[in-house]
Amino acid sequence: MSFERLLYRIVEVFYKEKIITAYIKEIKGKRLHLFLPTGREELISHTALISVSEEKFQPETLSSLEGLLKDKHEKREKLKEVFNLRELWEVIVDDLREATSWELVELYLGRKPNSDEVAGFMRRILEDRVYFSFECEDRVKIRSREEVDQLLHQKEKELERIKLLNEGEIFLSGLLQGKRGLISEDREKYFLEGLKEYVLFEEGKERIKVVKELLERHGLSEPLKVVELLIKAKYVEEDWFFEIEKMKYPQEFSERELSEAESVQRVPLNFEDRVDLRHLHTFTIDSPETEDYDDALSVEERQEKYLLYVHITDVATFVKPGTALWEGAFERASTLYLPEKVIPMFPFSLSHEKFSLKKDEDRYALTFVFEFTPEGEISSYQIKPSIIKVKERLSYDEVDKFLVEEKPFWKKLYEFLLKQKEKRIKSGAFAVILPEIQVKVYPDGEISVQRLEMTKARDLVSEAMILANYYGAFFLKERNIPALFRSQKEPFQIFEERETSLFYQILQLKFMAKSELTLEPGYHSGLGLSCYTTLTSPIRRALDLLIQFQLKAYLFGEKFLTKDEILRILPDLQTNLQRAQLLQGRRKKYYLLKYLLRYKKNEPFNGIVMEVQSKKAKVYLPDYNLTGEVFGFKYSLKPGEVVTVKLEKINPLQELLRLRIV
Repeated sequence: MSFERLLYRIVEVFYKEKIITAYIKEIKGKRLHLFLPTGREELISHTALISVSEEKFQPETLSSLEGLLKDKHEKREKLKEVFNLRELWEVIVDDLREATSWELVELYLGRKPNSDEVAGFMRRILEDRVYFSFECEDRVKIRSREEVDQLLHQKEKELERIKLLNEGEIFLSGLLQGKRGLISEDREKYFLEGLKEYVLFEEGKERIKVVKELLERHGLSEPLKVVELLIKAKYVEEDWFFEIEKMKYPQEFSERELSEAESVQRVPLNFEDRVDLRHLHTFTIDSPETEDYDDALSVEERQEKYLLYVHITDVATFVKPGTALWEGAFERASTLYLPEKVIPMFPFSLSHEKFSLKKDEDRYALTFVFEFTPEGEISSYQIKPSIIKVKERLSYDEVDKFLVEEKPFWKKLYEFLLKQKEKRIKSGAFAVILPEIQVKVYPDGEISVQRLEMTKARDLVSEAMILANYYGAFFLKERNIPALFRSQKEPFQIFEERETSLFYQILQLKFMAKSELTLEPGYHSGLGLSCYTTLTSPIRRALDLLIQFQLKAYLFGEKFLTKDEILRILPDLQTNLQRAQLLQGRRKKYYLLKYLLRYKKNEPFNGIVMEVQSKKAKVYLPDYNLTGEVFGFKYSLKPGEVVTVKLEKINPLQELLRLRIV
């Protein structure tokens, strides 16, 4: 191809994503030296050429050339409106596939065209891009009917999208100003639902893409800001728990689960192959509001023998691998105890009725029988499938009262269990136990916060459960029954000062190893035990159901799960456990912050400085087990220092807690 022919011609070229009219001053290899309408000169590739004038020009001055190019550009912009591309296309579509721009313009006009008309035509097809496509300098491809139909459909969709974005812009701008009703009700609902989908999914549906583009224009792509918008619009509740939907935690039970639950409710108790322990004085110890009882205790004294019975409700008899109830339990991983409600792992008809160790009701149980010597040492243990009946329902407060009064029955039971705790401590048990902060939300919206200390009654129940869990793990380990065990490595660093300092207790938590779920038993440093698992809450935890199933299958001579089968369960179980813990933690923190904002806005708090970085410090509030940030304090702070603070800024949704020192 000879480029010399292009010299001194006026041309149409692509320049910075635009079509401009230019003049070719020189040819440099395959590059064109152009003079532009702005008076600038540029070197560009020959591939940027769109259309070339027939005539050559020799301008007298550069300023006259500049004026000429501007005039040509304006003229050609007007000329492009002359051409009805669809009309021309309909005439030639069945006969031609390619043609020169000159041929097509001559056909359309019915005469030989000039350079300006051809350039206008090329501008038109590049603007339209439906009926014709640009191939190279002055050459055009005629699109087929199928291509045009497809492009017209795409164009229609794009026009709809532009219209949608324009409506969305009106809607979002209005919403930010607290205005509604600026667009139709249907369209408003469309965008509100799109905002909600954006929060929950962020990617996927076409509506989400539209909403995302609108949000990015306004710098609102952060999902929490969108949640605030939805709350402001009253499209979602003020306390919308979007995380539970986003993380897809099942809040409802499937038809299969409910059908199986109905069948389980109708299953009568069979006394065969079970020891009848209904004669024992069996009692539960729990909070007054508890309804899903999965453990109970009995004590029997025979001459010099002291027997402690730890009864765990038998769920595994009714819920087996492969059933919808089993699969649902492992999808949920645990019951969710939220401040405002409980989302059980099983339908209420099972978790709060059939499986719950309710007073005066016959129930299946897996019972651990521990025989103690007069000195409080465990001399033997047994695990028995049983039938029990709870005779008394006690609260922690009632049992604490008995212990304060030193009632002999409770004093002895507590001392025997405390001895087991002391043995664990001597074996290296290393745990940091802080008071539990209990948050409750009532139907009227009121929030209560209670600090639950580890009282003797709670300690008693905890030690009884640890005992059953340990001996359950030991039983599985000794008999090589496949199971999941909990282990925990030694702390990365130990602070001796933790015994007397809350600051060092909190600091110690950062250096504790996380507990692990493994198929092999291992040492648990937090409990000081050679092996450990959890099995005492099969109503509330899927892991406990799994362990109970393995134990029960062995005791009844039935088939239990193999190591490979458990290994396949483990990854999803761990993921789902983390999800449940995260949801509970976030919801609790949300309502804790809301409580402070509502009831404690102007009150002073005692705090402990945990970290100091330049003019920023982290302060721990012991009464609420929360850590907030302090900025711009006037004097130096030291980690461990006790300070008095007040609330400066709180945003429960964003988990923001900013404090100021007073």
